[in-house]
Amino acid sequence: MIDQRFFDKKPFVTIKRICELLSINVLKGCPAAKRIIDVTTIDMATDSDITFFHNAKYASDLKKTKAFACIISNENKHLLPANTIAIVVDEPYLAYAILLKEFYSIKSSHDALFLSKKASIAKTAIIEKGCYISDFVTVSDGAIIKAGTYVGSNTTILHGVEIGENSYIESNVTIGFAVIGKSTYIKAGARIGQQGFGFFTGKTGITDILQVGKVIIGDDVQIGSNCTIDRGSSNDTKIGSHSRIDNSVHVAHNVEIGEYCVIAAQSGIAGSSKIGNQCFLGGQVGVVGHISIGDKVMVAAQSGVLRNTDSGSKIAGSPAQSASSWHRQTIVLKRLAEVKFKSDTKTFWSRLKLLIKRRS
Repeated sequence: MIDQRFFDKKPFVTIKRICELLSINVLKGCPAAKRIIDVTTIDMATDSDITFFHNAKYASDLKKTKAFACIISNENKHLLPANTIAIVVDEPYLAYAILLKEFYSIKSSHDALFLSKKASIAKTAIIEKGCYISDFVTVSDGAIIKAGTYVGSNTTILHGVEIGENSYIESNVTIGFAVIGKSTYIKAGARIGQQGFGFFTGKTGITDILQVGKVIIGDDVQIGSNCTIDRGSSNDTKIGSHSRIDNSVHVAHNVEIGEYCVIAAQSGIAGSSKIGNQCFLGGQVGVVGHISIGDKVMVAAQSGVLRNTDSGSKIAGSPAQSASSWHRQTIVLKRLAEVKFKSDTKTFWSRLKLLIKRRS
């Protein structure tokens, strides 16, 4: 249940408006002026609500839903009960995301320009029209915050940083040595542009190497809570437009991430590695330094990527290899584990040879 203490909600949205948002025609016999009160889950929906179906696990719930209408693919519409109207789309979950933004918005107190008297803004900083600067924000000399940007409390914007139009920076964020595109969303606790992990070890000990690059973040990028993105050592650290980075991800110096990438929580990318466009990294993936990952690569959760990876690959395991090869290995190990050793080692070795022969 969506708690309206935290979200504003429209009182209703008509079927006609819903169809306009989804770029489809109103079905014959479906009342275009019908007011839909909410968009909600299959089991919670009433005859005044719209729901959505995109996961076969909920097929049994779908047959019992009381929803007035359901966003559903053509191949699944036969699952609906007679009382529920099918609104057929190619991608039901995408349609749900679109409608959710129509019904709900985050409660906000920053509808207009506001510069808190409790904020510390340097005289040479540029704050463009329509920005909202919260309490205890620090904006240093030469920083530029472009029109329509929100900056949450206790955030620090260091010297020379540029933040693009209509960006949203949550509380307790630190940004330095960075140029950030428009419509970027940086969540609470993120640290961007700090000194990277670079040093020389020799006879005299450890000597730190000054990192003289910066961070470049494209347009419409999301950076999760408590992410750390180091500035480049000489070249720049880059994150391409429209990418999504989950919470607690580390991006080291000189890393380059392409456009439309998705990187799940607790992943780490070591220095100077390059990731192509439209790549997906599952949770807790580790990427070693100085390697290249091509476009449209999918990396399974907890994999360790140790070498260059061709575009279009699906890899898994540690060290990462083709997903099909990794699955075969896990099957072999599982079957070996089922062998009862006792004192008869011949059983074990004959089983092993048989498995190897079958997989070769």
